[in-house]
Amino acid sequence: MKNTLLTLALSSTLLSFDSYASERPFLEFGVGIEYGGLGTQIHLPLRFEDVDVYLAAGVFSYSSRTNEEYGFGGGFNYYLQKHHSINLYYGVLNERSYFNERNYFTDQFEVKREQDYGLSLGYKYYFNNRSKSGLTLGATLNVYDDDTYPFFSIGYRY
Repeated sequence: MKNTLLTLALSSTLLSFDSYASERPFLEFGVGIEYGGLGTQIHLPLRFEDVDVYLAAGVFSYSSRTNEEYGFGGGFNYYLQKHHSINLYYGVLNERSYFNERNYFTDQFEVKREQDYGLSLGYKYYFNNRSKSGLTLGATLNVYDDDTYPFFSIGYRY
């Protein structure tokens, strides 16, 4: 029942975006904070010509000891010109891993992981125009809890 409601909610959201949008939804794959690490963005154009929103999901970190950790988030792009945009993103910005107490049954330490969510403000350049397929390059300033750090991104828009 829960999955059915979630599917209906997402479907109605996508249909409502599509009915107001001047363009069709599109994908962008890349590496960077706003991609959820190594991941993808699903862009949903809005009725406004200079703005779109996106959802992001990717592999945020990987370790042979703790396996992979996923990054999720969402944001929007405000297009200054056909090659430039400013974006705001909210999602996973950091992961902390630490050892907890020993497991009684295996006599090994347990690895605990926590993700920090925060805001990212960025700039992105579209080499082939924002409405065409092509390479993108970006820079972000990321803020969470008590820390701030810059990061670069590179992606390909389909």
